[in-house]
Amino acid sequence: MKTFNNLIPTYAKCTRDGVLSTDTEVHNLVKGDLVNVEIGDVIPADIRIIESKGFKVDNSSLTGECVAVARSNTEGTPNILESPNVAFSSALCVEGWAKGVVLCCGDLTALGRVAGLAARLQPAPSPLSREIRRFMRCMSAWAIGLGIFIASASLALGYPFMQTTVFVIGIIVANIPEGLQPTVTASLTLTAKRMVAKKCLVKNLEAIEALGACTTICSDKTGTLTENKMCVIHIWMSDKTYSVLDDNFESILRNDQGFASLKICGALCSNASVSSDGVMRGDASEKAILSFLIKFDDPTAIRKRYPKIAEIPFNSVNKYQVSVHLEVSSSKYIVVMKGAPECIVSKCSTLIHNNSTINMSAKIKEAANTAIENLANTGERILAFADCILNPKEFPLDYKFDTEDVNFPLKNLRFLGVIGLKDPPREEVRYAIERVREAGVRVMMITGDHPATARAVAHEVGIGTTPNFHVVTGTELRNMTPDLLYLTLEKHYEIVFARTSPTQKLQIVEACQRQGGVVAVTGDGVNDAPALRRADIGISMGITGSQVSKQTADIILMDDNFATIVTGIEEGRKIFDNLKKSVCYILISNVPEIIPVLMFILFSIPLPLGVMTILCVDLGTDMWPAVSLSYEQAEQDVMARPPRSSDPLVSACMLRLVYGHLGLIEFAAGMFAYFIVMAEHGFYPSDLFGIRDKWDNVAVSDVEDSLGQEWTYAERKELERACQAAYFVAVVITQMMNGIICKTRYNSLLHVGGFWHYHLQLSCLYLTSSENIVSDNKNLAVGLTN
Repeated sequence: MKTFNNLIPTYAKCTRDGVLSTDTEVHNLVKGDLVNVEIGDVIPADIRIIESKGFKVDNSSLTGECVAVARSNTEGTPNILESPNVAFSSALCVEGWAKGVVLCCGDLTALGRVAGLAARLQPAPSPLSREIRRFMRCMSAWAIGLGIFIASASLALGYPFMQTTVFVIGIIVANIPEGLQPTVTASLTLTAKRMVAKKCLVKNLEAIEALGACTTICSDKTGTLTENKMCVIHIWMSDKTYSVLDDNFESILRNDQGFASLKICGALCSNASVSSDGVMRGDASEKAILSFLIKFDDPTAIRKRYPKIAEIPFNSVNKYQVSVHLEVSSSKYIVVMKGAPECIVSKCSTLIHNNSTINMSAKIKEAANTAIENLANTGERILAFADCILNPKEFPLDYKFDTEDVNFPLKNLRFLGVIGLKDPPREEVRYAIERVREAGVRVMMITGDHPATARAVAHEVGIGTTPNFHVVTGTELRNMTPDLLYLTLEKHYEIVFARTSPTQKLQIVEACQRQGGVVAVTGDGVNDAPALRRADIGISMGITGSQVSKQTADIILMDDNFATIVTGIEEGRKIFDNLKKSVCYILISNVPEIIPVLMFILFSIPLPLGVMTILCVDLGTDMWPAVSLSYEQAEQDVMARPPRSSDPLVSACMLRLVYGHLGLIEFAAGMFAYFIVMAEHGFYPSDLFGIRDKWDNVAVSDVEDSLGQEWTYAERKELERACQAAYFVAVVITQMMNGIICKTRYNSLLHVGGFWHYHLQLSCLYLTSSENIVSDNKNLAVGLTN
């Protein structure tokens, strides 16, 4: 909420009861106050324009449009966000001035409603937290159920209460995966550290894993898929279209008189300016044209040669801007005009062709209109330019130009050409979207921009691969029921939403989540905040992103590189793969820990594995290898798989592998070592069953083995400790092998790469050292096996 407050100015110029105050605090504004706004001011409240001149505002933070829009006292529209007579709180005045009546202030403004919506929303739990919660609930129920069974069986067979309690504690501890928490923490922390090196700041650690499970990416357009910076892309002159990106563009038009006149007109018919420190100020389109002209000429020098005499600012009714300048060298006046192509073409009767002025025939006008339509279909904003050199006899140097009752020609002008401007897509976006789609992730565009612009950009970046992909406008979305929106998302895989409000963006995200998908939202504006907060993964841009979007998001792309999302998806899938490997490794040791206790109770054999040894396996030897598996690299096919939808953290396949295969092998290895040690000392396996009552009885000192030798209680317990040590060593050795087996889920060990990374080497060395210490140190072995 603090970042929302930073968007609102502190003071405003307010007229109340006929008294003008230039330092009225914004929080004191009320409905009905008159507010004056000038260039450079931030609008303090939602206002209805009643008087203006050349007034333009930058609504990009609220609507996503990077082009400044004109606002004046005209008729409104049903959609207030598109109404040309309303200016919104937090919008920046980039040109002209205006006076308006306060409609809403505080929490009732468009910005306030967005802030309130974002504050009320609660982010959905991450897929990882849901999986871990479900897994731990199942494991707890299994451990408690098994503990109750062991307790009932022990008491029924006549075991003492304290011994039964020790058994139950050992069984419960054996079933709880103690290594899961450090493994999850290590995986997420290591990944976040790697992502920082790739210019990606992870604020919520679980968001990276959630990105690996992502099924849908809802991306904003302005500043996310595009650069949020208007650029000149094409120029049409003399019945030819020129691409500014061509290497030989400058050489082709170097001596072209039409291009020279177009540069003069573009520099003069503009209110954008360049400060001494090189910073440009003004409308986004005019700044783009000025940046383009600087490459070929000096606009400041041109303006000095042609000082401005009079000006008619752009307005939404006339759709053109006109200014009159004096050419100092020839002492002649020149009229320059810029505006909507259809308006400018209709006012022209001549044009420059091959460095000479010719009449503009109907055929040439048709060619111009065709070229304009073709450029507009690519999503470019088209501006046409024209000029007229005034006759010095009719317009002498002392002539008084009147811009209210116009007394200079606005028709029969000379057509110079058109300039196509566009907010270009980021270079890396198309390739990144291709990679994301190969990984089975759906990409949708949700923007507040015009549908034609949204369609063109979506086609250019690869979101829409067919010419007739579906585009839904905000008006159409407003008339949709939740069920109809659900069906629309099901029917159209390639879909673009245009002219959407912040509430509608949130509605789309929730509809995708109702389909059972994991949704990531990318955005950079204030209008993206509710959707960013509600999404499973909120991603903001670090350079062009607003402070509000950065505070709301889970992940910040510090270099605004959309391709980093591809890396995030790969890292997220790697995290989940490694967690499954770690969980599989941890669960394997449960089998050789549980079955010996059951055999001790049910078959009355000497205890193969003590409770303290079980704790040593769980808390000692299992922990480090489980954590080392979180360092495994991603498998080669990780980005070729579809997003996981029915692949839980612990699946039925894993349980069969753990309890029906690897765990039984480990148990068999332990029991083999146990029976071998017993047999070497005279107790054959067939004679061990049913011997427990005599074995554990302190008063019995003449227990015979299979060879007829008698054993005292102390000798029997020493042999039991030796057997338990052998069982422990066998479990540790087989766990080392299982650690190698768990390195890969799908690929062969020969294709995984990095067969022996140093973390796994250290964990194996740790296991070997642990079993040597336990088996060789007699006092420690006694403590662990008692």
